[in-house]
Amino acid sequence: MAEKKVVLFIVEGANDQIALALPLENLLSSESVSFQITGGDITSDKQGKDIKARVGDVVRQHCKHYKIKPSDIAEVVLLVDMDGAYIPRDNIILNADHEKPFYGEEAVLHNNPDVLHETHLRKQRNINALVGMGKVVGILFGIYYFSCNLDHVICNEANLTQVKKREEAGRFDSKYSDDSPGFINFFQEEGLASAGDYLDSWQAIRTETNSLKRRSNLNVFLSANAKSISRDFSKLWNSQANYK
Repeated sequence: MAEKKVVLFIVEGANDQIALALPLENLLSSESVSFQITGGDITSDKQGKDIKARVGDVVRQHCKHYKIKPSDIAEVVLLVDMDGAYIPRDNIILNADHEKPFYGEEAVLHNNPDVLHETHLRKQRNINALVGMGKVVGILFGIYYFSCNLDHVICNEANLTQVKKREEAGRFDSKYSDDSPGFINFFQEEGLASAGDYLDSWQAIRTETNSLKRRSNLNVFLSANAKSISRDFSKLWNSQANYK
């Protein structure tokens, strides 16, 4: 019997893996799920290397560490927090109390709006390049988002402390690690799930202040991979999905 192909998820931090690894492993039962943690947001940091090359480096690093070949990977999925990256400059409000961004529904508070805006512009350029990439190292590639971050999506709180972030990630894992239908339903939730296809989902989140709104297009990934989900879960998806 042939070994399972790998679906590689590239994520910013350990909380993404804590929250999502077991639910995805149970759901994508015909494939093996693996995570590579980058230790930060590669779409917004100041490293000068081309973003497409950087993602390729992450994939190669993963292959080298786990002694697998790129041909062993069925798909590479980059999960990103939107962080309000596409909001207008006027929606970044000066507030001396916030060295780190404080997210609202329509604006971000920050003690240096110009610096944050430059970070947003850098993130925009990189995301725009990745959305249209299609493949990395010859492997099918997609980028999917949590807005304005993972915590916002899984517990509707966008400004958690590090301790609370870890707690909520663990709580989400505990709730859905053995509940694949519930996991599917969660990402189909009206008001959270992205409408339309992959490109539609990216067009929507980049509009006005939507990158601060509670949204995720992970439903698009799950729908596209329904054939990899067990037959019963595929039927559940087809009967309940409203956002194709």
